[in-house]
Amino acid sequence: MSWREYRRAAAGQVPVFPIAGAYESGVVPIRFSGWPLSQQGPAYPALDQDIEADVVVVGAGLVGASLALHLAEGGVRVVVLEADQPGSGASGRNAGHVQPYLGSVEPLRAHADQGKRFTEYFIQHRDIVFDLCQKHGLQADAVKSGMVDAAYRKHAALENKVSQWKAFGYDVDIVGAARLKELLGTDAYGYGIHWREGGRVNPYLFTNGMIGAAVRLGARVHGNTCVVGCERIGSHWRVRSATGSVRAQQVVICTNGHAGNAFFPELARTQFPLVACGMATRPLPQSVLDIVNPARVSLMQHPAGLYPLIIDGRNRLITATIPGPGRAQRAETYFAYFLRYLHRTYPRLRGTHIELESYWTGMTANSSSLYEAAYPKLYQVADGVLALMNFGSWGNVMGPMMGANLGQALASDRPQDFLLPLETPQAVHFPGLFETKIRRVLIPAARWADKLNLV
Repeated sequence: MSWREYRRAAAGQVPVFPIAGAYESGVVPIRFSGWPLSQQGPAYPALDQDIEADVVVVGAGLVGASLALHLAEGGVRVVVLEADQPGSGASGRNAGHVQPYLGSVEPLRAHADQGKRFTEYFIQHRDIVFDLCQKHGLQADAVKSGMVDAAYRKHAALENKVSQWKAFGYDVDIVGAARLKELLGTDAYGYGIHWREGGRVNPYLFTNGMIGAAVRLGARVHGNTCVVGCERIGSHWRVRSATGSVRAQQVVICTNGHAGNAFFPELARTQFPLVACGMATRPLPQSVLDIVNPARVSLMQHPAGLYPLIIDGRNRLITATIPGPGRAQRAETYFAYFLRYLHRTYPRLRGTHIELESYWTGMTANSSSLYEAAYPKLYQVADGVLALMNFGSWGNVMGPMMGANLGQALASDRPQDFLLPLETPQAVHFPGLFETKIRRVLIPAARWADKLNLV
């Protein structure tokens, strides 16, 4: 069902939830996202009995799915409990970019080894999305098409980024206007970075693919199973839903933001929430495909990144942005902004009818109020309870990567292999300030600067 059909259906009856509130809080049902196909992934049954496992994973997003897969590969009896269905949260709502690099390595300096192990592991496994799809036969529209960071003019920050990642062995170069026109089909940009690694993925299908692979290796997955309690009983933990429970020695919580959960509520106070909206057009005619992004790279705009852009396997433009405060439900407004960007970047599209197919929102959980410092966290909630969460908008690569690391370390009983330092959950100060700053100040200013070609 598209966002238009949802709005029409809701207009004729009392909706189950307020439309504006659902968009604003990022809980519009996943079927309104552009990522699920006409037939969604398999529905996993609710837990309806008391069972046992070695490890319970709470949450079946990108992180929980990868963790379950790698635990199952290691011969661990794992049970996954998901309040909805796999990929129904933030993991099925992002922009579909596979970013093979880190925004900044400076926050890693706080690690005991100055972030050396983390950086080396990231570099070694930067193709994890494509590698997992190939290894397990996942049909997730994952294409290693490369990426472009495009700018209107020269930026020293881009030069520094290329120097840094070339030193790490990446195939990346600074490119000028002529090469950008070949890649992107527009002469709007005069300077940029061409990453020949990275690309795109359908994050919903990728998440469900990993869950399916975990099940084939023996994992048990239960959807529509909201965890209501997690209590210590002797040397084990009992994780309860309304209709069943799992007894296990180890619990790993992989929830996005953990908002609304009664068990270990302190986890919900460790992050800075930010709502984002996504848009997918209807499949494009060949006349448009010949104009827009002929190289099919994943596109980012520097410095603001207002409209990250991919063309997916269904020939649709997929983008995302940050909605204004209290206006997340205004699909027409943000699609109009996007069309304005397209028409200015690709003047030949003016007069061409491009229609919005899907509009959705989702909530990110960021560990820092500074975007490039918002690395994921591994919390020691209690003895035998870990929480791997707060991935912000870096989930497509970092999620499966950190899930793999934690799963392999737990399966081999080698906690010394954890890449992230174990931390005690700490409440952040002024959690709403980050969203206010982004939605009320930075994004509106970036839109005006972009409109006036001032960036």
